Amino acid sequence: MLARAARLGASRFTIALFGAFSAGKSSLANALIGERALPVSPNPTTAAINRILAPTPEQPHGTARVSMKSRDDLLDDLRYSLSLLGEDASAAGEEELLRRMGALQPDGVHAAGRPHYSFLKAALAGWPELSPLLGQELRVGEEEYRRYVAEESRSCFVREIELYYSSPLTDQGIVLVDTPGADSVNARHTGVAFNYIKNADAILFVTYYNHAFSQADRQFLMQLGRVKDQFELDKMFFLVNAADLASSEGELKDVLGHVESNLLQHGIRFPRLYPVSSLLGLQGKQSGDNEKLEQSGLPAFERSFLSFTRDELGSLAVQAADMEISRSVSVIDSWLAAAEGDAGSRAAELRRLQELAAEARQLPNEARENVPAAELDKELQELFYYIQQRIQYGFGEFYQYAFNPASLQDDGRDLRRAVWTSWLELQRMLQMELSQELLATTLRLESAGNALIRKRYEESAAKLKDRLPGFMPEPFESIAFPSPPEPSPWKCDSVEAKWLYGMFRNPRSFFEGEGKKKLRDELEAKLGASIREWMDAAGQDWKAAYASRLATGLEEVMSALSEAFIRYSDGTRLSLQDNSGLESLREMRGGLDRLQAAI
Repeated sequence: MLARAARLGASRFTIALFGAFSAGKSSLANALIGERALPVSPNPTTAAINRILAPTPEQPHGTARVSMKSRDDLLDDLRYSLSLLGEDASAAGEEELLRRMGALQPDGVHAAGRPHYSFLKAALAGWPELSPLLGQELRVGEEEYRRYVAEESRSCFVREIELYYSSPLTDQGIVLVDTPGADSVNARHTGVAFNYIKNADAILFVTYYNHAFSQADRQFLMQLGRVKDQFELDKMFFLVNAADLASSEGELKDVLGHVESNLLQHGIRFPRLYPVSSLLGLQGKQSGDNEKLEQSGLPAFERSFLSFTRDELGSLAVQAADMEISRSVSVIDSWLAAAEGDAGSRAAELRRLQELAAEARQLPNEARENVPAAELDKELQELFYYIQQRIQYGFGEFYQYAFNPASLQDDGRDLRRAVWTSWLELQRMLQMELSQELLATTLRLESAGNALIRKRYEESAAKLKDRLPGFMPEPFESIAFPSPPEPSPWKCDSVEAKWLYGMFRNPRSFFEGEGKKKLRDELEAKLGASIREWMDAAGQDWKAAYASRLATGLEEVMSALSEAFIRYSDGTRLSLQDNSGLESLREMRGGLDRLQAAI
């Protein structure tokens, strides 16, 4: 009980904000905090993760800790962005990368490549001053912090920033995480965003009132839809920012209906959806104007959110504490009953306890000899099969986005290069989709693995309880499955520039004739075979990793069950051997009664 209380007392509550860079995530964070703590950057396509948390003695109010990217990580980011602009820089060193970045021209850049062009030019501009700081952790004041967030030539060198800021929100132990936009260059690091989706206590997805969902938004919402049902609680909230732009209640209702319809298309049913105005909310909090604050819609969201933290998240902790006390009552009562028996019955029970303890010690050995790895492998094979089916189903949408008339106009641009960058964009989107699918699959496999372990644990616990009725085992708690081996990003090497341009020929024949459909059919066949081969290789690695963790996890929980039973039987044995501890047990029992009455 003391350990559980200590964990609750030291816990932090993490809220992660997601959405496109133009959705107003930073503005919303400021409105929630009640101060202009975060600078609002005009073009934060290179933004790093920004965590806002309560000050500490080492980090006073208004100070920040800036973690710079490592040199290798930044060079990899530069190579990746160059590759999406049609530059083969996979083997380029630092000087060659800088030379190519300086030679880049904006002409003919695919729409999806513009953030990468901006990132490369910003990195080039900041290189002389910021590159010597790579790999370091900097402690800066509020003014310097704002520069690292708002100036793109600085932010592109940053991995993560922690701002220590005292406010009613952070002083409660809440950590607010402003993540890079789904359309930022850092969004390629899908594992970072996924960890916040998986581990954050609450997720806020922010969209702007009069902006349609971008392609990056749609891919991110697909990911939310994939994992939503894997969480014990629905921890997702959806906010339509700048709702004060609505000209009427009817218009606002129509916009909310449109957003809800889009969420449903991405597998998100019955969303918690709130219209808010960050601008009015912050103004209302700073001026004390309650009428303006209510108009912002922010209090309605905050009330719902606080209800979630108290009634849903809080109730889990309360239920666990209540169960811990009930278990203790059951243990004390059974020890009291054992101690109060006659000498003959106590001696017989002592012999039986020794036999039961010997049986319990065999549980870990039995677990090692009977691991249900085949069942988990079957689940893995089915999940991988459905990934390929969904990729095939969504291929047309990705193809339409990559090979579109706006990117392939005959307006003097280098069409060969434009066709190639369109292919690179299609490959990038498929890479992103495959990465997100695999990350979501880790949650499903972890859930399936825990279900297999839980079944074995509860069966064994029930048998022990039948043999020794006073024994009340701890409820099963899911174990963590480490991330399986991450495969190298999928690539299709069989697509060549010469073949691709031969299929394209010219914009008129491509878009008005059969060229576009023919290329789609050819690419779909090539890529389908390539993806199947890639996933088969990943599947073999994952099979071994999950089988190993299933075996160790099963052994761990059965060892814990065995130890719990032996501890309980030892306590019962001591009660049977010497009833001099009866008064002590009765005092404990009385203390538990008083504790239950107090709560």
